[in-house]
Amino acid sequence: MKKIGKLHMALALAAGLVVIGVHGESVAQSGLSIGGSSANFGSHNIRGGFTPDPKEISVVSGGNLNASTMGYGSDCTGYLTRQPDIIVNYTNPADFLRFFVRASGDTTLVINDARGRWHCNDDAPGAGTNPMVSISNPARGQYDVWIGSYQSGEQIRGKLYVTELRSESP
Repeated sequence: MKKIGKLHMALALAAGLVVIGVHGESVAQSGLSIGGSSANFGSHNIRGGFTPDPKEISVVSGGNLNASTMGYGSDCTGYLTRQPDIIVNYTNPADFLRFFVRASGDTTLVINDARGRWHCNDDAPGAGTNPMVSISNPARGQYDVWIGSYQSGEQIRGKLYVTELRSESP
């Protein structure tokens, strides 16, 4: 009986560790990667007063992580990759910074700014299905940017624009 009891205890402990390990992994995978140095379409150093303005970056939207389930805000939607699509390192900030996408399909925009705040948009007013995020008094630092799609794995080609001009929009 002692051998069976020890065997059951060992099996129960092993099963518990597997459950904890699997659960811990899923929790670790539930968020987006912020503050890193790697992005799907590169890192871009932008200094306030940059030219040409807007800066244009080719991107492809999509991923398999659902932004609407991550708790970043009610406006955060779309399917994303874990790592950002673009990293913008912004120095000598102006008083206004805008990100927008022009694409051949319906895309979303999710941004973690240099202060660690989340900004999201689906369809900018008057811009059809193109998203736009405007930030007043932006901080110096890293901006992690994702371009989302409405279906998991859907990939839409487009361009991300970064501008300090309020007149520029999708």
